[in-house]
Amino acid sequence: MNKIQKIVLNSRLSIIGCILLAGCSGSLMDYDIDTQTPVVESFLQEGTNSLTVKVYSMEAYLTDEVDVSEPLGGLTLKVNDKILTEATKGTYTLDLGEDTIRENQVFHLLFDYNGKTIEGSTTVPAPVQNLRVAPQSLEYSAWTFWDDSDTSGVLVSWDDPDGSYYQLYIESPNTSDMPSMGIFGHRMLQPFKGNSYQVAAREFRSVGSHWIYVYRIDKDYAELYERISSTDLANPVSFVTNAFGIFTSMSMGRVGVRVYEAED
Repeated sequence: MNKIQKIVLNSRLSIIGCILLAGCSGSLMDYDIDTQTPVVESFLQEGTNSLTVKVYSMEAYLTDEVDVSEPLGGLTLKVNDKILTEATKGTYTLDLGEDTIRENQVFHLLFDYNGKTIEGSTTVPAPVQNLRVAPQSLEYSAWTFWDDSDTSGVLVSWDDPDGSYYQLYIESPNTSDMPSMGIFGHRMLQPFKGNSYQVAAREFRSVGSHWIYVYRIDKDYAELYERISSTDLANPVSFVTNAFGIFTSMSMGRVGVRVYEAED
């Protein structure tokens, strides 16, 4: 699941780099940005026993050419003073063994690049508790997908004691009987605050078992996602010192919905 979010964010961070170096104006951050500024990408998930940090070069549109973003290898990355292993070029991992990433733990990323110290920190959010969905099953109708006025669907709810940010991800069976011709097996929704979300019936694209993932995310991820999903790309934000990108953590719960075909 996290892999999907990484792919989406990485492609968008490349867009940010292109726009910055194409010549936008205004104050972006409180440190200098140039073609040597790295892009950092890391999502820590509560309950897992490993973490991954990816480091890329900036992608830039220059006058006569394009500098393509590439993984940056050979760096010494530390998280909480533990040195990460470079699994593949630009991808650094840390195996926690029998330990796991836990609620309220603070993780601090540190490394040097081109004479600058790159730093980022994150505090692990609490697990998503008391996740539930009603109803737990729906009757499939090919017409529902095209009907914007249809108000049927399911209500997903959970405990929210501290006013956190959340993001929903819907995983559907990617089968050929979908109205969408089988190309929409996954759907990610914008971050929001609250303790429930009404998922419309049209989000369930086929018969079979669907999974709704609810992520409790940090404010930094929510702000970055909203900014790069908007039309205001001239003033991007970053939460890693002396770099673009994000070093963040999240927790996750999931609940299933069964979509069945109506009997004749």
